Amino acid sequence: MSDEEDEVDDEKGGEEAEESEGSEKAEDGGGSKKKLFIIIGVVVLLLGGGAGAFLMMGGEEAPPEVVVIPPGPPVYHEFPQMVLDLKKSGKRANYIKLKVVVEIVTRDLPLLQAKELKITDKIQSYLRSQTRADVAGGEGTERMRDGITHIVKEVMGDVKTEGVLFREILLQ
Repeated sequence: MSDEEDEVDDEKGGEEAEESEGSEKAEDGGGSKKKLFIIIGVVVLLLGGGAGAFLMMGGEEAPPEVVVIPPGPPVYHEFPQMVLDLKKSGKRANYIKLKVVVEIVTRDLPLLQAKELKITDKIQSYLRSQTRADVAGGEGTERMRDGITHIVKEVMGDVKTEGVLFREILLQ
């Protein structure tokens, strides 16, 4: 054989090799497309299943958890000492010196401390409207305790006040 014939045979062999590679590529390309469609189908099914499960549950959220803080033991909060004049009932002015202590549960103490100024102001207004006879003696002390308890409950709202105590009462 001559060199020319070898070249022709090589060209034919090369074309046959390219055709066989092309047919393999065509088969792989078809297989790759099938794999791609299967993967896409699985993804669509998973997303559809998740959405269906969510809708079947009605999209309802779980009710929020209510955290209940235990009230804790009672604590005593002492208000600053108050010295004020009582309502005049005669010529002489009368004064009262008072230290009020409020018994409240531990949980509500920060709220009481935050509203201390408002409570003190209302107690002072209440006492300035009282005469010496209104606050003197055991009955007067109990009326004063009831009045101050009412003020604390009014300012504090739903918070339970255990009691109002007097550390010091001085009438002059």
